[in-house]
Amino acid sequence: MQDDAGLGASQEPISPSHGMNANSTIPVVLITYARPAHLARTLAALKKNRVPLILAYSDGAKGPADAPLVKNAREILRAVDWCELRLVERTENLGLGRNVLTAVSDVAQRNEAFIVWEEDLVAVPGAYAWICSALHAYAHDRRVMSVTGWTHPRVTPSDAGESPYFDARAECWVWGAWARSWRGMDQETAAQKLRAAAKRGLAPDAYGADLPAMARVERKKNIWAVRWVYHHLEYGGLCVRPPWSMVEHIGFDRQASHAEVAVEWANLPLRPAPTIPQQWPQPKENSACRMLWKSVRGPSRWRTRARRVAKTIVPEWLRGWARAAFGWKWFEGDYATWADAKRRSRGYDDAAIVERVLRATCAVRDGRAAFERDGVTFASAVPEEGLVAALRIVAKATGGRLHMLDFGGALGTTYWRHRGELADLEELRWDVVEQRSFVAAGKVHLSGEGLEFFDSIEAADEARAHDVLLASTSLQYLEDPNRILERWIERGYPWLLFNNLPLHRTGRTRIAVQRVPPCIYPASYPVWFFNRQDFMRQLVDAYETVHEFSSEAVWPVSWRWYSSTGLLLRRKRKG
Repeated sequence: MQDDAGLGASQEPISPSHGMNANSTIPVVLITYARPAHLARTLAALKKNRVPLILAYSDGAKGPADAPLVKNAREILRAVDWCELRLVERTENLGLGRNVLTAVSDVAQRNEAFIVWEEDLVAVPGAYAWICSALHAYAHDRRVMSVTGWTHPRVTPSDAGESPYFDARAECWVWGAWARSWRGMDQETAAQKLRAAAKRGLAPDAYGADLPAMARVERKKNIWAVRWVYHHLEYGGLCVRPPWSMVEHIGFDRQASHAEVAVEWANLPLRPAPTIPQQWPQPKENSACRMLWKSVRGPSRWRTRARRVAKTIVPEWLRGWARAAFGWKWFEGDYATWADAKRRSRGYDDAAIVERVLRATCAVRDGRAAFERDGVTFASAVPEEGLVAALRIVAKATGGRLHMLDFGGALGTTYWRHRGELADLEELRWDVVEQRSFVAAGKVHLSGEGLEFFDSIEAADEARAHDVLLASTSLQYLEDPNRILERWIERGYPWLLFNNLPLHRTGRTRIAVQRVPPCIYPASYPVWFFNRQDFMRQLVDAYETVHEFSSEAVWPVSWRWYSSTGLLLRRKRKG
């Protein structure tokens, strides 16, 4: 690597800068490649932020397939007329890591401060001004090495409140720095900086088990951000973070470079930028940051390998048995009453669950995930064939339309997963009945295009008539499911559709406690397991079974497995 004209790696890289004043223009270093659609959205966000100067570094194409996309991206950049834009067009492909390192090193030779922005990151208006203000405020403070516009609820200290906070783990999604703090970045690898940080008494995984693993493959995978993190740790520098994120990553798809963990770090629809402090706080790391990063960032390498090997050589049925016997105990107990089971449950934090499910559902809505369940996102959506077949039976009987009433449907989990399978219908209206906190979130962020939210079946039925009532993984979590079934029968829905219903042919109806793994959300609550004959007895006079299918959920209770059932019931004609 070329030698920096500034301080060498063994010298202090965060000495005070000189020559920066309150009127200095801070450029945005825009890193681009072959994602013109993402780039257009990013530029729109930069325009709303009134960025005055963009220094764009466009990487060369890897091959003929990418060349038209690179060309298109450069045409978009050349068309920018709302600010000064200087474009560097690489003739060769450096890859993301080398493109960032060389671009920032180039800019740092000519500018006291800068903000680095990749082509698939957007930010709310005010983000640029907030970062610039911080760069001016800490320009001469050697304790601070960078500023970012990104954070996430999973790593934001609970006492952050409305104020900026300081973190020793640097950020790579929309960040600003100074020439003084960048010096030395092009002279050492991440592994060398890791060892230098260790000499200061910091364990390689002090801020996450992912860091040493990334340092080992820095050059092989052509990544750069892990070096920036260890650069901070090597010199004891801090990163200024906002109290909530102003930045969202829009590029989590198959085109993205190094975005494998993307969806789990998606933020909720972004809030307006925080108020710029009149007095910026004194730099001191929030004591919670280290443990937050260690808790969310990856298992150790041997565990990852062990899991990979186990998935390769252990049959699925044996893995399932092992999970039930030795893994997380999802269900336990056999309680005489619902009240008894509720006393053994901790309940759940409704606000936290709504936040998690909303974040995941917005990722699905925006195309960054295929579907979600319980706030966990999935990269591909395999439809539930039995459920889709049931819905098509109803649609055929109603002339090609579906007016759905989805009872307990969260933020439209079933709708988002199967809307593609039902796109050919003449009309699809999907009304979700949920708790008020879910309804409030759904109305603000997700309503439209046939999806609506209501806090009662009466309110939903007043809005429109429904062809079918769907209860998917919901009825078993109600204290009095028999009373709810009576209400549905009285309202006379033409079709009832149950999915993921825990029915068993032998043994009595029982009540257990479901304990959700903390990695999903910390909660426990009662749940019914129905005797099939008892369950159907209440329905048989008013409804007939038209379609039955095996649902995908499996319920490990004590030492038994309970499969789940799907049922499509049609209202019997009178007389």
